[in-house]
Amino acid sequence: MFTVLIADDEVDHRDLLALSLRRFGYQIVTANDARGALDVLSRGGVDAALIDVRMPGQSGIELCRRIRSDPALESLPIMVVSADVHRDRITDALHAGADDYLCKPFGRDELVARLGDLLRRPGTGAARSTSASRVALAAARHAVPPAPITRYEEIQIRHSA
Repeated sequence: MFTVLIADDEVDHRDLLALSLRRFGYQIVTANDARGALDVLSRGGVDAALIDVRMPGQSGIELCRRIRSDPALESLPIMVVSADVHRDRITDALHAGADDYLCKPFGRDELVARLGDLLRRPGTGAARSTSASRVALAAARHAVPPAPITRYEEIQIRHSA
């Protein structure tokens, strides 16, 4: 089953989201701020993130930007879940990389349906490898030294300089 990160500074909101999703078989990990969320994500194994906009320190919107700028996490499905219904805030979240924006209050069925949709999209969820394997692949790519330059390439470089 899928593992979902819930990043929200309000413990009641985290617990409510976790309870709702566990009933549908999701595994849950939580964080109360952006730093904690990035720490959880760095360990791998998270298939989607539900992020609140207003958190202490970095906002959920800034967290979206940081996730999208990380090659190991850039395809992670992100749903912003917030009581902030201002059009500018929603647009900012989507421009920062959120895949969806769910306004509070919401129904459990809507949450589960939208999350399921995110996980079924091409390039996400079951169609992609888990974050942990992507992190390992990225690390392996950086660990492999570049192929040595052939004599032919060396000559081409010298002549072009």
